[in-house]
Amino acid sequence: MSAVTSPAAGRPSLASRAAVRHGRAPLVAWLALLLALMGIGAAAFVYQFSTGLIVTGMRNTVMWGQYILFFMFFVGLSAGGLIVASAGRLFGVKAFKPITRLAVLEATVAVILAATFILPDLGRPERILNIVLNPNPTSPMIWDITIVMVYLAMSAFYVWLYARADLARRGSWLALGTGTSPRTMAREERVKSAMAWIALPAAVMLHTITAWIFGLQISRGFWYTSIMAPMFIASALVSGLGLVILIALVLRRLGRVHFQNDLVAMLGGLLAVFIAVEAFLLMAEYLTALYPGAPEAAAAGRMLSGPYMPLFIAEVVGGLALPFLLLAIRPLRRDPRWVGVAAAIAIVGIFVHRLNLILNGLSYPNIELPPGLPVGVAQAGPSFLQSHWYVPTIVEWAIVVGVLAFGALLFTIAAWYLPMQEPDAH
Repeated sequence: MSAVTSPAAGRPSLASRAAVRHGRAPLVAWLALLLALMGIGAAAFVYQFSTGLIVTGMRNTVMWGQYILFFMFFVGLSAGGLIVASAGRLFGVKAFKPITRLAVLEATVAVILAATFILPDLGRPERILNIVLNPNPTSPMIWDITIVMVYLAMSAFYVWLYARADLARRGSWLALGTGTSPRTMAREERVKSAMAWIALPAAVMLHTITAWIFGLQISRGFWYTSIMAPMFIASALVSGLGLVILIALVLRRLGRVHFQNDLVAMLGGLLAVFIAVEAFLLMAEYLTALYPGAPEAAAAGRMLSGPYMPLFIAEVVGGLALPFLLLAIRPLRRDPRWVGVAAAIAIVGIFVHRLNLILNGLSYPNIELPPGLPVGVAQAGPSFLQSHWYVPTIVEWAIVVGVLAFGALLFTIAAWYLPMQEPDAH
């Protein structure tokens, strides 16, 4: 009997079983890599917990570092992804239907990672219950934690709602026993529409409240501006849509979703509009900050001529101007490869913007008195600095990589198991 002949009717042949194993080999290797990185991150977290935040690059001046940086970044990715998914249903943009499910899944995984990054930043994560038991209702931090938890639960329900019918057809227990009758499906469509009305303002509020954590700090002129919230929303739209585009292109290549290049061109044009809005708000912010006599002029000036100038150039030229030009050229916008490149560059640009926000806002103390602020104890006694250049340590990088691997694992399993394509989407 040959290797390709089935030994019994309806039973896969040896060749087909070998093909399945060969096709799953890259997935197994990818999952093994992610689990290994998660293990490294967990070990680094245990070390940081037992030793203290002194093993990080954070000090009295820069009390927020890479963990809060990634928290902000993933809040924006989550909000942007869900805004795209909800707006498509809310305003009847049927062209977005093939990517709605993956946008909702992206938003859910991103907000899970955002919440996870809060834990290592606390230093003593077991004390997080104090925030719940003794909240300060006037603190924007409490507002943010509340909206993150509510948003996470809502996003998880949204993912289940979109996948439930397909899971019920498979007989999966995740369908929770609900049927697939026409009456049930019609009811669920109404629930999806109602959820879009809730999800869109919730996504906007998620990133708005995160922006208020910075924008309501009166003592820091570089942050204290009413334009902070609109800029956070604009950057969320850029990074969120950019990540949805990249994920959609990857899943299409893997055969998990199907859509035409016309949708790619449409998303590329929409991304160009979002980038233009982000660039305008950035220009308005710096024009106001650099106006003679403005209290935040010194901090803004450091971005143009100080140590942070290379990062600012990377943000403006690489993260805004370059992707906009790529997407503004119509032949390039109709090429998925160039749209993917522009989306990736735009995401990096938003990350650099978040980096500039934290570094320049915290590196210099508010009270410039000699000998400066204490940042540790050296051999000759206390060490004082007038400014502090924050550099993440290997421990911070290991924890960040572990959390990112955790998010990649969640998304990979969900994208592999849950249906990513709407039944009537083409």
